[in-house]
Amino acid sequence: MCSMPGNNVFGEAIRDELLRMQNSPERASYILMKRVHPVVYRNYAVTANCPVELREMVSELGIFGCLLAYAVFLILSYLFCFCSHRY
Repeated sequence: MCSMPGNNVFGEAIRDELLRMQNSPERASYILMKRVHPVVYRNYAVTANCPVELREMVSELGIFGCLLAYAVFLILSYLFCFCSHRY
């Protein structure tokens, strides 16, 4: 089983988790998404109080949105984007 922080479940563990919560309301809180495998590349990490180091990194772009409506009335529409690097 490969589980990541934030209740992410991957691979064969997905079936086990779905069976575990088969009759539970908890099951409705999960979202099935396509797994993204970002390109890993070598780049220089520049961090305060640390020497510059060549490392393997992935570049991430996150786009999140929120839409809240009641019937035909739009209450809130929000879009948030961020870009980060992980290593």
